[in-house]
Order: sequence, then structure tokens, then C-alpha cells
Amino acid sequence: PDWKSPWKMKPTSQGQGSGFLIHDNWILTNAHVVSDSRMLLVNKISSPEPFLADVLAIAHDSDLALLKVRDPKFYQDLKPLELGGIPELRSRVRAYGYPVGGKELSRTEGVVSRIEFGTYVHPGIDSHLLIQTDSAINPGNSGGPVTQSGQAIGVAFQSNLRLNDVGYFIPVPLINRFLADIKDGRYDGVPEIGIETSSLINQHYRQYLGLPEDTGGILVERVVPHSSADGVLLIGDVLTKIEDLQIDAAGMVRYSEQQVTFFIEAENRQIGDSLQLQVWRKGKFINLTLTLKAPPFGSEMRNSYDELPEYVIFGGLVFIALNRNYIHSPGNITPPLAYEHWYREIERPRTRHEQVVIVTRVMPSPVNSGYTNLHNFIVSSLNGKPVRSLAHLEKMLKNMTPETTNVVFGSEWHKIPLVLNFKESLEQHNSVLKRYGIIDGSRIYADKNKDSQ
Repeated sequence: PDWKSPWKMKPTSQGQGSGFLIHDNWILTNAHVVSDSRMLLVNKISSPEPFLADVLAIAHDSDLALLKVRDPKFYQDLKPLELGGIPELRSRVRAYGYPVGGKELSRTEGVVSRIEFGTYVHPGIDSHLLIQTDSAINPGNSGGPVTQSGQAIGVAFQSNLRLNDVGYFIPVPLINRFLADIKDGRYDGVPEIGIETSSLINQHYRQYLGLPEDTGGILVERVVPHSSADGVLLIGDVLTKIEDLQIDAAGMVRYSEQQVTFFIEAENRQIGDSLQLQVWRKGKFINLTLTLKAPPFGSEMRNSYDELPEYVIFGGLVFIALNRNYIHSPGNITPPLAYEHWYREIERPRTRHEQVVIVTRVMPSPVNSGYTNLHNFIVSSLNGKPVRSLAHLEKMLKNMTPETTNVVFGSEWHKIPLVLNFKESLEQHNSVLKRYGIIDGSRIYADKNKDSQ
């Protein structure tokens, strides 16, 4: 999509990736391989003929997708790969795929060098368990299997552009979580505990808290409002155990013979599942039960895929909800937008149905003369009333009475408001749309915003 002109699509292009067959005639690949696709064609090694495929399920937060080929002939002579487990450090693995620059299947070998949590590039904000290898993972390899002893132990998905011969693959536990999640026919997402922590390696502070000498634990520094931990954990709690795993002073637990962050216990579960916790609070151990929820932030915090942007046009002004895609497009990382998008989440978190509304551009017309060069105007209010979301703004505009003289858009960041004549804005609306070749004056997804109106 063109985020400054959200009713338009950018020209289509071709891309390629890899995938592999698992049970139930499903093809497992990366979400970023098939995101925003208009048509999917799948080739197999033994045939030059392309086959049409459909996306059965997609998980943008963990960069995984399932495909199904329409023609049953595709599956002839194909055997699915079994899913294995987590490999040991320094064990050898093989990565298969179709990197850009050739048509033949490529195989590279390497060793497992790290098993840790890290950022997944596709969603942009989510961190999950990943495995690092020195087996090259190049463009086009994405979605291909990483194998060991004849089993798939992961899905190749990203590389490190700053380092040579460093690639990453998604491990089987996250794949199995994805497959379990979609059994009901929809994908709900990876749950999140919703806390920020700091290590407790300082012995003096541990003594100050009265922690027993043989106790590990990680200090809770922040509880994210509306999260799984909200109302369960408190700032100052020392989280010492999660399920049956002891948490050390660096926040690590023993998992499959490796030391990884304690968040792994939430990652392996589904939304609605429970977690048993032990905390040190006010000089004693307390056992708590936490029900896992989806992250409390809205979809605007992640990179957006597979749907056209929402927008509202009024008086030639183009309004959207501030989102990660827009702020990372050229020329849009301004201090006000960065503050509203990232830092206000800490100061005053929004709920899943609240958004920051901005004016991305102005389409010149007589009603908005003088505002032609305006963009990135952050809208805080409409005629003195707070604007909670893009859907809320549209509803407020529709509910204006004929007696309304002016429409005043206020902003906490701009001392001078935007003022449009209400009657002239309505009269010129259709001519503005026609002049710029726009079919619809707004696009709002009702099911996505039903609680914000």
C-alpha cells in the first residue's frame, strides 16, 4: 500500500521463497514469503509446472504460514518431513532452499551457534526463540527447512546483514504452537506476560530485599497496563519461578538443555492458558496464577500486511491511524510521531482500540487553501472533543449536525488548529474524490474497530 495515499496500491512485483511439505498436505513457509500476495504459484523439484496455492493460515507475529495446493496432482510422489526437536549447541544442521540467482535446490551446512530470544524482522516488534547457525541463509532461502537426522528442526527465515554467514531459523516449539493455535480455524497469536524486568545480580540489593541466599529471581520493574500481568504482578515483585522452572538472577531458565529467558514458558502456550508463578513479595514467597492474553497494544505497533490501510478523507485532508509502516516510510520519523508511536506507550498506554490519528497529506481544494503543504498533523480533538481512533473520528464527522459552522481539528503538538468550513467541505467532497481518482472517501473495518466507536 501507499501509506500517504492509502486508497492506492503500489505496482506489483514478483518474489520467491521456499517451503516444505509437512503432515496433512500442508506446505510450511514464512509469512513474509506470502504476505500481500495476489497470486501464489508453487513449483516442486520434479516438475517445471507451477501449481496454484492458497494461504490456509498465517502468523505475522512469528513469521509462519501454511499453504495448500489446489491440484491434488502436486502431492504425487512427495513425502512430508517430520518435525524434530531443538538441536544441541555446536551440532551440525543443513538448510535447504531456492536462493535468488538459480533454479536448482541449494543445500548448505553449518553448526548451531546460539539458541536465544531475538527480534523477528517481519513483525518488527516481536521477539521469540530463534536459533543461529553459520549455514548461509540468503534471499530466497526463507521458508525452507533446516534439518538434522532427516527431520525438520526449523524454518529458515532471516539473516544478519552485518555479519557474514550468520543465519537464523524458527525452532520447532514455535512451529508446533502455531499449528496448535490454528486448530479452531483461526490464528489468535502468541501470548505475552506484559512485564519489564531487570537482573538481580547485585548482592547488596538482594540483601536489601531479604531474598534467601539460594534464591534466584528477576525484578519486576514495570507491569504493562491491560496485559496478562496487570492485576497479578506488582512493581517490585521478584519473580523466582515460572511453572516448575527456577528463574536465575539474570532471568534465565533451563530449557531443553539450554539457558533461555523465562518468557519461553509463555511463548509455548496459547491465549487463555494459565501460568503458575512464584514471587518474593514483602519478605515472603507467594504463589500466583496468571491467565495469558494477547499483547495489549493494537496492530499499529507491528508491521502491517495482507489488508489495505484504513483512511478517512474530509475536506481534502487524508487521515490515517499512525502505524509502524507509516512511521518507517521515508521522511516520517519526526520527533512528535516517534514520541506518539513509541514513548507514549510507556507514559500513557493505549488500549487495543485506541489510535493516534494523523493527517498524512492535503489534496488541494478551495476549502483547504493554506494547508496544502501540511502533513503529519497529529489530531487530538475535533471541535473540542477527544478523538480516540480513526473510526471514532469518522463517526464524529458523520454525526455533525447541519447547523455546524466550522470543523476544528485540535492538536497537542500544534498551537494553531486546523479549521475547515463544514458546509463547504461536504459540498466539495465528491469533486475532490473525482479529481484525484478516489472511489471511496473512507475505508474502516467495522469488526476491527467495533469497540472504539
